[in-house]
Amino acid sequence: MDSMLHERWQKQFGVQNENEEEEQSAFHLFESCLDWEVACWAIEKGIGHGALDRLLAIPGVQEKLGLSYHNTRALHKSLDTIPPRAEWHSKKLAFEDCPNDEYNIYYRNSIDAIQLLLGNPVHTKDIVYYPKKIFRDHTKSNHLPVGAALAPVIIAMDKTQLTQFSSSKSAYPIYLTLGNIPRAICRKPSQQACFLLGYLLVDKILKDNLSSCEMSSRAQRLFHDSLHIILEPLKLVGAEGVEITGRDGCIYLTFPVLACYIADYHEQCLVTCSNIIEEVKLSTNTSFAFKTKCMEAGVKGEVFLLFWHCFPHYDIHHSITPDISLSPCYGLHHFKNKWSFLAHILLGCMIGKVPRDVIISYRSLLNFIYLTQYSSYDDETLAYMEKALKDFHHHRNILFNLGVREHLDISKIHSLLHYVDSITWFGTMDNYNIEMIECFHIDFCKEGLYASNHCNAMPQMISWLSRREKTSSFKAYLQMTLENEEEEITYSRFKDQNILIAKYPARKNQDIQEIMEKHACPGFQCNLTYFINSFNNNIAREGLRNASLPFSSLDVYHGFRFSLNDLGNEIASRLNPRAQEAQPDLIPL
Repeated sequence: MDSMLHERWQKQFGVQNENEEEEQSAFHLFESCLDWEVACWAIEKGIGHGALDRLLAIPGVQEKLGLSYHNTRALHKSLDTIPPRAEWHSKKLAFEDCPNDEYNIYYRNSIDAIQLLLGNPVHTKDIVYYPKKIFRDHTKSNHLPVGAALAPVIIAMDKTQLTQFSSSKSAYPIYLTLGNIPRAICRKPSQQACFLLGYLLVDKILKDNLSSCEMSSRAQRLFHDSLHIILEPLKLVGAEGVEITGRDGCIYLTFPVLACYIADYHEQCLVTCSNIIEEVKLSTNTSFAFKTKCMEAGVKGEVFLLFWHCFPHYDIHHSITPDISLSPCYGLHHFKNKWSFLAHILLGCMIGKVPRDVIISYRSLLNFIYLTQYSSYDDETLAYMEKALKDFHHHRNILFNLGVREHLDISKIHSLLHYVDSITWFGTMDNYNIEMIECFHIDFCKEGLYASNHCNAMPQMISWLSRREKTSSFKAYLQMTLENEEEEITYSRFKDQNILIAKYPARKNQDIQEIMEKHACPGFQCNLTYFINSFNNNIAREGLRNASLPFSSLDVYHGFRFSLNDLGNEIASRLNPRAQEAQPDLIPL
């Protein structure tokens, strides 16, 4: 392990005594490796407090295992001495006319999140630092300093329901990840490449003398004020840069720039009414006039300052990304009853029963949907998408003439116009799909609620999550400390897995003769004998088929899958072999 990184991590975990044995120094928070492994098992597997207390209360268990804790509370006390990945903060918001009605938000520093993502040793071989020079005009005035790196920040948020049958509890998490990290890693919760930045407000607005419109307006204001507080650190560093400590312990000048805003349609509408608000600001002098003008334009005038105002190099209209939930996409989870799986079959059943233009319009729309599933694009495939969309709009009037629809003023239909631009700006659609963050709700929200007593659950959820993050960080530190340099970190391994097979066979110890009969492969034994004995140099080539097998039965698997590296698991360096890595100025710690 790099000595500078070792010193930095030792300082983080409080290792001070260098004279102790290596194992004792590494496990300084615990008595031994076994003591640590039991603690890690209890935290990662979510063992209940009562169950662990009963186990440790059995006479002789603590003594024979050599554990330094006798109950769950003592275990948590030991883990709490480990510094957190990023400190949690809370802030109370209130309206001027209702100062006693307070609303809490919980968040972490966004710069600390970027530091942790770029400095994570697990992803050191996968993080992309290959810059592309893109200038706004011929003056080339918008370029980075020599040796600097760009960190495109991706913000994602989605409100989720925590309970299904009672109490109606919900959470509003906001996540942060970076465009430098390949999407094959970002969408895996186990890789910890998506950082929980905070929890937005979910408290209901009190209804005292407020109309439904006023309540909705106040909810919008709380939304923007909360995001303004959470994302405020990104404004200054996006323009001036920030020194980020990398995996090797050196400091790099990095410019984090807000690039993508991933959210559902309701939240997208909540943040993109900027043109109307800016025009009203210029024509009004008082807050009452501002609200009145906004209401006349169909926009609620409660939000005067949008959260993304004054972000450097940021255009909210470019950052809003379309959602591909209307179509399947490679590598993402889908429900089996979704209509698009049968659409191409049903389309053939309509031939001869509906006018030709109906068939063409539906076929063009389906072609467009399937083209959005591609894992890579070039000018030709983007032209296919544009042609399919053009054909759909050209023939869609038949739906109006037949009375099928009176109009197609639907948000999903309109969003199709922005797909090609989003792919050009940000890459394939699965980079910024709202479904990507659905799986994170389980780890960051729901399991934390289940581990709490459901009374004032948010602080308990944060404590539960912090302990899991500390366990993960300390485990990575131990791997780097105790293992050899070549195997010091279990890297993501996305590039190495080509064939995926079940852990256990469908049928065990099947006789070879029975296999040949059931699977109709009479030459299986002969060919297998030839193949296996071909590795034996003591057997002549003409005698390979007549040799014997060292076994008479085999395990049978009913299937396997290829893991195609070019479908969502590629690393950017492979796609851009001519790019040269930036050489930042290194400043030792």
